Order: sequence, then structure tokens, then C-alpha cells
Amino acid sequence: MNFTFVLIGFALAVFMGAGIASLVAMLRPRWSALRRQLTAASVLPAITVVATGLGVLFVSTADHGQGETMEDLAIAALVTFGGGAALLAFIGGLIGATLAGRRRGA
Repeated sequence: MNFTFVLIGFALAVFMGAGIASLVAMLRPRWSALRRQLTAASVLPAITVVATGLGVLFVSTADHGQGETMEDLAIAALVTFGGGAALLAFIGGLIGATLAGRRRGA
């Protein structure tokens, strides 16, 4: 596996977390800093979990023809990679939201 994709995904999660934290701070200024950070950090993992679920649904309902033996392995791989990507996105988003909150002074 090429770790460049992991680093790019982490960097994008940090940027997205910082951007969403700034957006949430403008839209909901009365929220606490912790609530804004957790909301901003959970957007990208939620999208990733939904995409992983759709991928699993696609694999499980697709017509496999004669060789249905790899369906379990494909679903396990999708869940593993999707869960890892969601965890990476949450950690990156939390770091980005924290940095955006410090810069904003909230």
C-alpha cells in the first residue's frame, strides 16, 4: 500500500476539519468550543461510513455469477478500509478543528 494516500487523506481531513470548524463557529456562535470541534471532526467520518455502507450494500447485492466465494472477503476488506479511513478522518478532523479553534481564540 502506498502511504502517500494515507498522508494526503490525513492532510485533507485536517483542512476539512479546520474549514468546517470555522463554518460552525460562524453559524452557531453560542455552541461551546468542544461541541464545535466534535461536530466539525465528525462530518467527514460520517460521509466515509455512509460510503462504506453503500459499498458493502453494492457488493452484497451484486450478481456474482459462479464465483460467490470472494464476497465475504470483499465485504471484510471494505469494512476494514472504510473503518480505518473513518478513524483517520476523525483524528485529522479533530486536529484541524482544534487548530482552527486556537487560531480563532475560542
